[in-house]
Amino acid sequence: MKRLILWLLFGLTILSCSINGDQFQIKGVESNPTLVAPIAYGDLSISDLLKKSDSSHITVGSDGLVSLIYDQNLVSHDIRNLVDIPDIGNKNFILAVPKGTYPANVNDYTSTTSSQSVDMGISPEKLTEIAFKSGSLTYTMNLTPSNSNFNYAAQISISEFKSKATGASFVQEVTGSGTIPLSDYLFQSAVANTFTLKVTLVIKKNSSSSTVPINTNLNVTISFAGMDFNYVKGFLGDQVAPIPPKVDSASINIQAFGTSFQQGASVSFAQPTISLNVTTGYGVPLKVTFAKLEAQKSGSTLAMQTNPVSPITVAYPTVLGDSATTSVAITNVNQLINFAPTKLFYQVSGHINQGLSSGNNFLADTSKMNVKLHVAIPLYGKASNIYLKDTVDLDLSNLDQTKIDSASLKATITNQLPLDGNIQFILTDANYVFIDSLLTASQTNIIKGSTVDANGELQSPGITNTFIPLQLNTISDIFKAKKIIIKTRLNTSKSSAGVAVDVKFKSQYKIDFHLGLKTTLKLKATF
Repeated sequence: MKRLILWLLFGLTILSCSINGDQFQIKGVESNPTLVAPIAYGDLSISDLLKKSDSSHITVGSDGLVSLIYDQNLVSHDIRNLVDIPDIGNKNFILAVPKGTYPANVNDYTSTTSSQSVDMGISPEKLTEIAFKSGSLTYTMNLTPSNSNFNYAAQISISEFKSKATGASFVQEVTGSGTIPLSDYLFQSAVANTFTLKVTLVIKKNSSSSTVPINTNLNVTISFAGMDFNYVKGFLGDQVAPIPPKVDSASINIQAFGTSFQQGASVSFAQPTISLNVTTGYGVPLKVTFAKLEAQKSGSTLAMQTNPVSPITVAYPTVLGDSATTSVAITNVNQLINFAPTKLFYQVSGHINQGLSSGNNFLADTSKMNVKLHVAIPLYGKASNIYLKDTVDLDLSNLDQTKIDSASLKATITNQLPLDGNIQFILTDANYVFIDSLLTASQTNIIKGSTVDANGELQSPGITNTFIPLQLNTISDIFKAKKIIIKTRLNTSKSSAGVAVDVKFKSQYKIDFHLGLKTTLKLKATF
């Protein structure tokens, strides 16, 4: 400012060389130069459209298209409780001991044998293989009449019980009473749920002779308890797999369905998808029935329609340890998203081997049925009342307010977003206390949306370059302010016919804005 006055004085000095001082008396000079000073700049991008709480759900495709992806488990349930291996009560064996005098012997040898076919009491399953995770065989025995000079034992054999380590059949020689764990064994049988329990009298070596009277018997009692499995194979029966009420009638909170946009926005998506992914580790034909599947919000509900319709035949694995997934599409997607629910309510059950009487099934103790909600919303569609906001610092300490005669706001806006609409600049102090709004209602509609082709792709950005006159009181408020809040309300761009078109929101799209204060100064030098 001082430099400008010096130039004016210099000009007057030159003039004084050619003007007769007796004829003119110059008392002063006035000038009104124009100065444009930058006051703020920044940008708004697609991330400003969405709630910060949804940042973990945002994905960007190879073409930059932004999508919201939501996954949430609805059901995680196992059906292992369908298979119950009951305890097997006492199995009694009476082994006759041949009468006579037994000479001293140096080797053991077997004698009387007895066997029973044991039904495991499993129903309606027809199991041909069980990998025991736990369980025990308990035995007791006694000789009647007792004979302390006779050495004996019992050999317990179960050909259908195989060692997990060696594959050898179960054979144990025992005396007295005790318990044998079954966790190291597999049950494998050609006849479902059945095994043969065999007990053999073993005459032990003896250094002296012994006499056994007539009607001497070895009495053996065997029982089984606590049997559980790592896996089972066979036919699991035609059964309904109940899901506990806490799960099958559960309500869950969801954030999808368009509520990610800031409050007040109205959106319509062109290509959203919602699916229920049913994953099972059961090696058995399964049908899932949704007795109820509906979206809810305060005071209203909306039934969710599926393809295929319920009951749904679910793919199942053919190899133990694998899993298979069936995707169930929700067909009324747009209606559901526009409904903007806050909860999802469901009642679900599974039916295995429906209508079947035989089959080769399997089930591990870790097998589960999981139902997961998957929502994919590409940001491609129409929208209105999209609000964006940013805050920038304001510092006009280099300008002298007293020298400003008039001013206007210079706004340069480059908009790649396919949205046009209004903008307002709000002045606040350092604590965000409102001071003034820079623009009147008639001055706010200055954002031009980018133009897009028929596929919603960007063709050219919208450019705004304008000067907006400011009232004197507004100029004074600018100098009081420490921050400017930029608020926009936007709508998707329209075609030449004035119809809103589907547009794509890509991660690289943004709105750049540069603000300047164009001032007309009042300068005066007095002599």
